[in-house]
Amino acid sequence: MIDSNNPKVLTLVLCSRNYLSFISSKAQQKIWKKYENNFNINHFIGHPYSSEREVDYVSVRKDNYLVLNTDDGYPNLAKKTLLAFDWAVSNFKFDYLFRTNTSSFIDFKKLHQFTENNRNNLDYGGVVLDVEEGDTIASGAGFFLSRKNVELIITNSDKFDTSLPDDVAIARLLKNFEISPSNLIRKDLKKVPRPDSVYQSNHFHYRCRLDPQYHRILEPQLMKYLNRVSEKKGLVSLLYYYFLMIIFKISNIKFIYKIIQKFYSYKYYGEIYVGGKLMFSIKKNKDY
Repeated sequence: MIDSNNPKVLTLVLCSRNYLSFISSKAQQKIWKKYENNFNINHFIGHPYSSEREVDYVSVRKDNYLVLNTDDGYPNLAKKTLLAFDWAVSNFKFDYLFRTNTSSFIDFKKLHQFTENNRNNLDYGGVVLDVEEGDTIASGAGFFLSRKNVELIITNSDKFDTSLPDDVAIARLLKNFEISPSNLIRKDLKKVPRPDSVYQSNHFHYRCRLDPQYHRILEPQLMKYLNRVSEKKGLVSLLYYYFLMIIFKISNIKFIYKIIQKFYSYKYYGEIYVGGKLMFSIKKNKDY
């Protein structure tokens, strides 16, 4: 059990209504189920919007997702995050909020250790980037905010520019109060890491965004692998590593890659493309 004197961290996971986010969020929820008693983990999403290429998976899994009162189109990303912050402050006691997304694997045991040892850097922190908008931000793949700063953002929501990506809007608003991001650790993966490097690592956050090197449909498999090898080492983990390496290499064969693309395009959108042209389309409405 987690000591009640330790900092309380509430985790918000940004989701979207496309099949890649859906598959990854399902994997995250399954992996992190064992942490439910000690960590407050919440996946959030908006309402369906006008695009036909969205997956309405939330309607059949309402208990697994916080559905916010805004549509889920990308232009509403910042508004969606702001609503999630307001919901979090209104419903939970926490010291820090960690906002991540569905392309991330979080080792919550190591996150707990990290927050214990880095309290002075969690008021606003993440991987620091200089972005094209001209701002210095904490990357939206995963950043911390203190409750005080979350409340500051909500109180000054009239100054929160929802036309910007949420991580940029947060950085710009906090800069007005002379608050700048602390640079924190994260491991970005573009291939399968060896099991010993994961087991011995102090990283709690792995960004599993695999494109363009590999098809993103493999990201949930990478998360499951990281979960396994972060806790156990030995022959089984090594065999798992070689097995996943083979799967990754096979998936990159041009013919196989196209089959994967066509299969998921049909499964989730009811579409079949041949030579870049839509040859068949059927309305998909099912419990995934």
